[in-house]
Order: sequence, then C-alpha cells, then structure tokens
Amino acid sequence: MSSLNSSYIGLRKDILRHINRKSSIVLDIGCAIGENGRYLLNNNLASKVIGIEINSAMAEVSREKLTQVIVGNIESQDVIDQLPKGLLYDYIILGDVLEHLNQPWDLLKDLSGLLNVDGEIIISLPNIQHIDVFIHVFIKGVWPLNERGIFDKTHLRWFTHKNIINVVNSSDLRVVNIYRNFRFRDRQGSKFPFYGIFLKMLFKNLYTHQYIVVCKKK
Repeated sequence: MSSLNSSYIGLRKDILRHINRKSSIVLDIGCAIGENGRYLLNNNLASKVIGIEINSAMAEVSREKLTQVIVGNIESQDVIDQLPKGLLYDYIILGDVLEHLNQPWDLLKDLSGLLNVDGEIIISLPNIQHIDVFIHVFIKGVWPLNERGIFDKTHLRWFTHKNIINVVNSSDLRVVNIYRNFRFRDRQGSKFPFYGIFLKMLFKNLYTHQYIVVCKKK
C-alpha cells in the first residue's frame, strides 16, 4: 500500500464508540497516523495510547499525537519486546489488522495476556461472505486485487462470522459482542437501494461489509 493509503488513516468512530472508560490505557495496533489515539487522548478517554505501526511514514506522523509509537510488524518478537514492561491495557485496538497477518490466532493469545482483568480487545475485520465475493468470483470469474476493502491485495487471511468466533474462542478470549457495518457493494460510498432494509434483515451476513468484535478474557 502507499505510504498514506486513505483506507487506513481515517478516524474509526465505529471502533471508538466502544471505548467508554475515562483515562484508559490503550494499545492501538496498526495505529496509522494516530487519529484514533489523538481523539481518545483529547477527549480524556485515554491517559496513554501506545501505537504500533508497520509503515514508517505513518508512524512518523503518529509520533506527534500518541504517547509512544513502535515501528514494526506486530508478529515480530522485537516489536513486542519494545512495549512498556509490566503495562496492562484497558483496551487493545486491532483495526483491520488480523487479515494481514500470518498467524492471527497466535497474536490474539499473546495479547490476551496484556489485558487488565476487565480489559477489552476491539477488532475490525472485513467479511469474506459479502455478496460482492459471490458476484466477482462466481459471476465475473475473477478475484480482484484492490488497494482497499474486501479484496485488498495485501490480505493474507479471510474471515466469515463463524471464522471470527472460532479464532477468538481459540485464543483465551471470548466474544462479548459483534457489530456489523453494512455496505451494498465493496466500494466506498456504495448505497443501498430503497429496499436495503430488507436485504439487511434477510441476508445480514451477505451484506455485512465489516465486523466489529468486542472481546474479553475468558
């Protein structure tokens, strides 16, 4: 992806709405340019935000906004070793990260040990069961390689609703809630037709573009 791919730098209100404790300690994995962390700090929802970002250009920008930023791949032990020793987190954010990893289940197991007793991990993941996958693969006969969305060419893993539950349950975590971001097609700004409410009700998995998953320790 480009150094400042617009898919990864915006404020994620769909994630932030689940952070509701004051002065929390937050670990934001894939923090991009630090917009989420800055929002949390400015609104007294966080007292510390530690960011991890693999893209050095984004990390450089986020350093001006967050408490600390570590540059590198979260699957690298070297990155884990740079986290403040003994610090436990009220929230860990994984905003569209797990699908880019080789072993996402191993990471979740490791992160569960960094949570406070009542800490939460908030995950967002694209839904590979979306209707656009059927349209492209079974009708058009192609798997797109896009810069963003479900068909982001940098994805290494793919998840459905059941996959998400399975990977969380296998990682010393439990699912507290799963929320849905609906989208008619896999493109930004895509709007549902007037009968969209019925599509969401009758075929909710097919029109869920992204899942937001809130997890706690078992």
